[in-house]
Amino acid sequence: MKHTLDLTGVQAAEGLVRLQEWFAAAAPDAEVEITLAGDAGTVLHGMQEKHWGMFDWAPLDGRGGSGGYWLKKLAAPQPKRRIVEFLTADHRRCDTIFATLEQEATAGNKETTGRFLGRFERGMQHHFNMEEKVFFPAFEARTGMTRGPTMVMRMEHEQMRGILKQMRQALDGGDVGGVARACSTLLMVMQQHNIKEEQMLYAMGDMHLGNEGDALARQMQTQE
Repeated sequence: MKHTLDLTGVQAAEGLVRLQEWFAAAAPDAEVEITLAGDAGTVLHGMQEKHWGMFDWAPLDGRGGSGGYWLKKLAAPQPKRRIVEFLTADHRRCDTIFATLEQEATAGNKETTGRFLGRFERGMQHHFNMEEKVFFPAFEARTGMTRGPTMVMRMEHEQMRGILKQMRQALDGGDVGGVARACSTLLMVMQQHNIKEEQMLYAMGDMHLGNEGDALARQMQTQE
């Protein structure tokens, strides 16, 4: 069951207290959608300080530290997070949003298609930023491989950004069927891309970066 927590009318410090109260009472695997008026960083960093390795976090919508955020209480605490576990979990999160988007677009439901397309765009940008701004540079610095797997992954990110742009243009033009057709194309690209990352690149990252992976996961979680 998903819960909601509206923190738009309180200061960030009070919002953190309320979120920690929800977290303490929540069952393992519980999820909450949080609405913030601003300064999401204070809330997130406070959760990392007290509950690191016990939750996943990602933006749902909005920009610049305000808007909607998602938090999931992990079934089992992971005091030292590994790159393969951390980023694979975010793949699954994006997959869940995508499945609903595809279902709504195929059914021709414009309003809900628009809502889930916005969330999927936000989720994918968050994921790309985690990799391109944090993980890939750290991997390349450690291994010296700047024209290897990370280069290929960046190229595939651009390919997916292009398809997302097509989906947005189709929806803005009232063509919900065009969104559904683009979903079919994107699904094939995403599946192949995720397999390469999960079965090769993430494992290579853990092997080369070692204990640094946990600190990188903290930094990746703060990416918008």
